[in-house]
Amino acid sequence: MKYFLFIDESGDHGLGNIDFSFPVFVLCGIIVSESNYNNIKANFNKIKNKFWNNVNVIFHSRDIRKCNNEFAILFDLEVKNNFYKKINDAVKNCKYHIISSVINKVEFIKKYGK
Repeated sequence: MKYFLFIDESGDHGLGNIDFSFPVFVLCGIIVSESNYNNIKANFNKIKNKFWNNVNVIFHSRDIRKCNNEFAILFDLEVKNNFYKKINDAVKNCKYHIISSVINKVEFIKKYGK
């Protein structure tokens, strides 16, 4: 069986300038089988078609949070609530495994140095 791994990061990976309001580096991924990936893609494409009639919309968390670009529609609270319900249902009903690693950079430097 074929599997896919999708990886993303959060936070700055460097040790030189630490943002003490977010002093971590996170590397996270999901592993999903090919058949489950096809189901996930279909579910998210249904959401994209429902709200934008376009499957090419990219779900970027910053744009969603800030209601930027295509996500300006989320300024309408009824649309926003419906969108989040659909997203939550899709994620809850998908089969995948999460792998994540978090480094507290302050603690890392204390223990290992820069």
